[in-house]
Order: sequence, then structure tokens, then C-alpha cells
Amino acid sequence: MGKINLKDIAERSGVSISTVSRVINDPDQVNIETREAVYQVMRELGYRRSLKKNENRQGKGAVALITSHSDSEFFMDFIIALQQELASRNLYPLLIDTREEESLSLFLSRNSSWADLVDAAIVFFCHIDEIARDFFKEHNIPVAAVHTRCPYFYAVMNNDYMGGYDAASFLWNKGYRSFGMVYWREDQFDRKSMDRKLGFLRFLEEKGIPFSEQKQLQYSDISLEGGYRATAALLERYSPDAVFYACDTMAIGGMEYCREKGISIPEEVALMGFDDIRMAEAMNLSTMNQFIPAKARSVSNHILQALEGALPGEFPEEVTITPIVVERQTS
Repeated sequence: MGKINLKDIAERSGVSISTVSRVINDPDQVNIETREAVYQVMRELGYRRSLKKNENRQGKGAVALITSHSDSEFFMDFIIALQQELASRNLYPLLIDTREEESLSLFLSRNSSWADLVDAAIVFFCHIDEIARDFFKEHNIPVAAVHTRCPYFYAVMNNDYMGGYDAASFLWNKGYRSFGMVYWREDQFDRKSMDRKLGFLRFLEEKGIPFSEQKQLQYSDISLEGGYRATAALLERYSPDAVFYACDTMAIGGMEYCREKGISIPEEVALMGFDDIRMAEAMNLSTMNQFIPAKARSVSNHILQALEGALPGEFPEEVTITPIVVERQTS
């Protein structure tokens, strides 16, 4: 079949050419049943809307990295791994920072000019609803999501519950029996899930170990300073054998507090993080490895296959990876 045009799509869909044009350029003006019928025909015919201002440029182009938390150390480590994967495929990252706006559709209503510059998108943390889904469809942008549950596109998730559970099991098997926990503020990040905390507490419950959130749990910001302050507040009112941190960044802040106060790690208190960012290895921090390079490779492979036409743009598969314990000097 030759080049697909709007007339071909209209005839196959049983609608007018103007309706097809509205579906592509202004989908909110078309009812959802008609939109879906047109999108289906576009997929069947292999139609790809031209997005580039310069059709003659070389290479695959840019991939939008859309995130609500660009200052996260996990995100930065992921980007380093992802950039290595993308560069080998002649794809280059373009950072789109929603500035803590987790509703992608709300962000897109204010800022979407970047869509003409990219061939694909990888979404970190943001919520993808039907409006956001339709935006990517109308621009014919393949999407992969990271740590974002999404019924519309390929997603790579972390088994945070089992990660927390296995962290508690590891500390228990090391002989620790009195636990503290430092977690990020629920209104700062990842409101949808407290699974790392729930998994950890579930293991303690199974072992019959009481845990008072008022006394043994301290919330703070996801930062070195937040981990420092939270550790100070926790240890002022409680003396645990081990402290579990929701992320490595906060745990490293806790290590700094203990160093300043002369608290010996792990002799007086063991510390365990979560993520296994590069800084954790440098600091010899025990943690949960969530396979950042493997996740970067997975989403890169999906994007490449979608761009080559091997996969449909809408590919709602979810891959969940369970972290493993990495034992280092802090436990």
C-alpha cells in the first residue's frame, strides 16, 4: 500500500475527511466512540502522522522524558542508564519537567509545544488518564511509563511491597529486633503507594513485633537534608537496632547525622536504604536494588520496537520487577 492519507482513513472508518482531521488535530471535539474507531483504522493502515518540522533530518530523533520529580536521585540515575540505551539507537532525551504536577493531562493543557520535537515519550511518576492517552494518540507518539500504573501503554513497575517485606526479612535474619523507619512525606511524592512501608510492616506483623508509627516512624522530605532531620528526630525519641529508609537519598542523610553525632554504624544502629542508586554503592549503604539499568533497557527496547512498527502504539503491558537485597557495611 502507498502513502496513507486522510481520505483512506475516512473511507475505512465510514466518516468524513473533516472528522478524521478533527480526530487528529482536535480530538476533544469528536465523541469517544468515533475517535476510537478512527484510531483503530489508523493502526490497521499503519498511518503515522508526520511530526517533524524538518522531514529530512537524520536519525530517529528525540524522546521526551516527562517527569514530575526531576530532582530525584533515582530519576537522575535512571536517565544516565537510559541515555546509554537511547544513544546506541540514535535517540536522544529531551527533559520535560512538569514541576511536581502529577496530572499529565493538566500539564499538557498548559504545555504541549514540545510534542512536535519528539518521536516517543517515557513518562515517570505522572498519572496518565484518557485525555493524556488521546494526546499521545493524536500525535502518534509511542509511550512507555516508569513507576506509573497505566492501562493504556507499556509500563515498568517496581514491586515495592515485596521490596519492603524482603528488607525487613533481611534485617530480621541479621538479628535486629527493634526497628525505626524514615519515609517520605505523603504529600510530596508517590501519594498512590506506600507499599515499601506496608511490606516492611507486614513482615514485622507476621513476626509478632509491635510497631508504633507515632514513636518509630518519621516522615520527611526526599533529600539528604530530609533524611538527616528525620534521623535526628527519630533517634531523639527512640533507640532502634536498625532504621529502614524509603530511599537511599534519605538513608545517606541519616548516615551523615550518625557520623556527626559519633553514632557507630552498624554497631549502634544499622541503616538500610532502598533503590541502590550509584551514591549508595559509593557510601557502602545496604539497600534494595531495583535494577535501574534493566528497566532503562526494557523501556528503550519497547520504544524502539514501537517506532519500527513492530508493536502498536497502544500496548498496555505491565512488567513488574522485584528488588533484591544488597548487603553492604551499614548492616
